[in-house]
Order: sequence, then structure tokens, then C-alpha cells
Amino acid sequence: MRRLAVVAAAIDDDFRVAVKLARAAGFAGLQLDARLGSLDLTTLSQSGRRELRSILRAGELDFSSLRLDLGGKGLGPGADIDAALDHIETMLQTAAGFQCPLVCVELGPLPAEKKDSQNLDAALSELGRRAERHGVAVAFGSELAGFGTLDRALREIPCPWFGIDLDPIAILRDEWSNSEIFSRLGQLIRHVRGRDAIVGADRRTKPMPVGHGSVDWRQLLSDLDSVGYQGWITLDPLDLPNRRAAAAAGAVALRGYNL
Repeated sequence: MRRLAVVAAAIDDDFRVAVKLARAAGFAGLQLDARLGSLDLTTLSQSGRRELRSILRAGELDFSSLRLDLGGKGLGPGADIDAALDHIETMLQTAAGFQCPLVCVELGPLPAEKKDSQNLDAALSELGRRAERHGVAVAFGSELAGFGTLDRALREIPCPWFGIDLDPIAILRDEWSNSEIFSRLGQLIRHVRGRDAIVGADRRTKPMPVGHGSVDWRQLLSDLDSVGYQGWITLDPLDLPNRRAAAAAGAVALRGYNL
């Protein structure tokens, strides 16, 4: 059965408070960035990690995933590939230390043509070895590249540790139809972002709370069922003004679809 999580920063910058409020809102998990307020997950000692896991267990929550936005050039043309790989590996090490099985990575811009993708392919090949070393899967998203580009990259470098971080807003903007996205990439979905938006005629989007935008959630959940997805859906209202309220409202909306 799919479970609902929420981005911790949408609830509170204090980890203890985020756990308490997330549980009160009915969430089953938290997704964390490398930093939450003054807390830096990547520099915590082993005892510090144990303390956070203890707080999470006391709140009857799990880590749904950690997440990382590479920003800038990502793994695209002109990127500092070695630095980006080291950044991802730091998150893989951190996730392993928290016994968290997944890191979601926003890749940024990607080369659209195969002839321009040698550096990306080499980077993904190396990243696959590092993911296997740490025993942590990587779910990729790219707001600046289409699903066709992600499909090409993952098929060029097949790796059992790789998958897709599915963003419903990206589906709204993409040239591929829902059926093509799920037929080509459905088995690679490792995580789903709980986001919504209104889409204009030029495919520009205005962020909205889940259930109040253009995403057909009934159809999306049906598509997820069709590919057997039983992982996390993580509410991500960071683009909205009242994040905490939007997260709670989104959870109510999704439960209304018999999540």
C-alpha cells in the first residue's frame, strides 16, 4: 500500500517539531534535504544519527527518502561532473547511515541528443557503482529536461539502483502523453512527488495545493496502480505560501481518492 510522506522543511525547520506535526497531520514519513534549519545531516556523528532515528521512531514515522538538487548545470553540459558526483555520494553515505534506502536527485539540464551525452553517460556509469557500494537507490528528476531525455539516459546506462522521481507537474508540461510516460518509464518509478499546478496555454505552470490544479489525480493513481507502484508519495508544497496548510490539505485530498 502506498504511503504519504511530506518534505520536512514544509512543516518546520526544527526536526522534532516537524516530526510531531507531520505525525499529527497523518503522514507516515519525512523527506529531508541535506540541511534542515541549523541541522546538517551530512556532518552528524553516528550517535547524532541514532538520536534522529530515535526521534523519528518515537513519532511512528520513517524516512521516505533524502533529496538533493544539483542546481546550476547539474550533470549537463559544462558541469563539474566530479564535484556533482561527490555531492551525490555524500548524500548516499548519509542515507546509508540513516538506513534510508533512497536519494531523490534533481539533475538539472541534460543533453537532449545522444551525441552530446558522453559526459552524462560516464557520470551515470560511475554513479551506479557508488550507489551499489552504499546500497542506496537513486531516483532522478529533471525539471529542465523531458521524460524522453531521462528515458534515453537510463536506457543507455541501465542500472538496478536507478529510477525515476515522478513529478506530476513535469507530466503536465511534457510532450509525452501519460500513457507513453507510464509505458516507457512506469517500471522505473521509485518515488512520486506530491505536487500540483495550473497549466496555461504556453505550458507555464502556477503552483497549487494538491487537488486544486490541473493534475488528474484519479487517473495518475490509476496509472501508478497499473505499473504496480507501491512506494512513497511525498507532499512537496515548498513553492506555495502556506506550506504547512498546503501539505495537510494535499494529504486530505489524496486520501479522498482512496490512496
